[in-house]
Amino acid sequence: MTSTPTPDQIPIEEQPILEALVSIKHRLTAIKKDRSRFIKTSIVTGLYDELSVQLLKLEEIRGADNSTIWGFRNNVNSVLDDVFVILSLCFMAIGKTKESPATYVQLLTIKQCLMGLQESGVYAAEDLKQYEERLQELETFIRVDEAKSSIPDIQTRILRRKLDFNNSTLKELQEAAKSISPELTPIHRRLVQLKIELGTLASKPSWDTSDVHHIQEQLREIESKRSDGKFMNEEGSVVSGQAAVIGLLEDCYDDCHNLLATKGQVPKELQDVFQRLQVIKMDLERLVLTQRWTLRETDLWQYEIQLNEISSLRKNGKFVDRDGEVLEGQALLNFMLHKCYRLIYVLLSASEPIAEALMPIHNQLITVRRCLLEVKKWGGDFTVRDLYPYQMKLASMDNMRVDGKFLDKDREVPEGQGICNSLLSECYDILYELQDSVIEEMSDHDDTDDDVEVVLRGAKGMDVVV
Repeated sequence: MTSTPTPDQIPIEEQPILEALVSIKHRLTAIKKDRSRFIKTSIVTGLYDELSVQLLKLEEIRGADNSTIWGFRNNVNSVLDDVFVILSLCFMAIGKTKESPATYVQLLTIKQCLMGLQESGVYAAEDLKQYEERLQELETFIRVDEAKSSIPDIQTRILRRKLDFNNSTLKELQEAAKSISPELTPIHRRLVQLKIELGTLASKPSWDTSDVHHIQEQLREIESKRSDGKFMNEEGSVVSGQAAVIGLLEDCYDDCHNLLATKGQVPKELQDVFQRLQVIKMDLERLVLTQRWTLRETDLWQYEIQLNEISSLRKNGKFVDRDGEVLEGQALLNFMLHKCYRLIYVLLSASEPIAEALMPIHNQLITVRRCLLEVKKWGGDFTVRDLYPYQMKLASMDNMRVDGKFLDKDREVPEGQGICNSLLSECYDILYELQDSVIEEMSDHDDTDDDVEVVLRGAKGMDVVV
């Protein structure tokens, strides 16, 4: 059993493990950077098996239950954390989103989101529901592997510790939200909205002072509901939740004052941080809009690293100068930081159990289905010519399958077969419905050989792209 290591002191017996972990990390990074080919399932699972071997060795040295050493921030644990994160993103990229390794990066991101809410206090009870549901879903994936004897206990124990921490933090937030009385809940919810509006306003390149004044008017209206500095119920009794609501009210006033005083200018000492957060936020917002076509889950790793670096600059949740003095612009920077973490959470949550090798096919099927549903919705007098491009497109995609499965370039069967086959069948079903209506409508008209020839000529050599 080793004593607690320090960041610069790695026990001799852990040195070979550190070297092996660094090697795994480098290979994962190379895979992540290679955009010329899809990430192969066999390579990812092979590296995960290598990690399992090193974890078992580490467990023999440290012991399974020495949480002090496992949670300590030294080089071995730092590299181990990096490997877990990249592997987790790789599992998501190959479509294995419902397996426990894919939960690691999601648990870390949820942790950052919950701690951001804890720091700012800017949340209502309903805001926590999404995290509660997601944690329950992730726990089901972890439980499946906990029940498997083929999965080393140490991997699931690491995930379980992350999950338990998030559940504990979530419970604290929920208890704090419950402490606010029903009479104060609408006021608290409105203050949360105003706080978010101020953060959004501050993050804009330019804004009008009238917007801030309008928010100040709403704050004064809320302020007028207090009696002797307290919020009361109809019977004149002091209701619970005073501290949270009054504290949030004062924070909103402070944000308004800071915005008007600085006119949106961030101190020079924090300009670099502000610009980095702006770029990250813009990139993530673009990915949220285009993720179906452009996102490879491993791309999120670079943003995780940058956000963690920026977060580490803070002391007690505040950005400070070299002398430890708290600088202006805290609300804006913290808002942008937590907004970026939430965007990553949205991207991870939206990841579907489909390997990236199948995503082009999946996206095309989604588009074909959308087009067919629009055609069905608007109706009209359909002809064979109208539906022929869809029929050709579905036929060409159907021909890609081998024994009912879509294969990648290496003739392997990637994850997501069920979803893609289901979409293909659904598209055919909609097309058949539309074709039936065409037959009925055309039965009242005289078909000519010329019409058939036109359709055939249109189909010959057609490069159908829907």
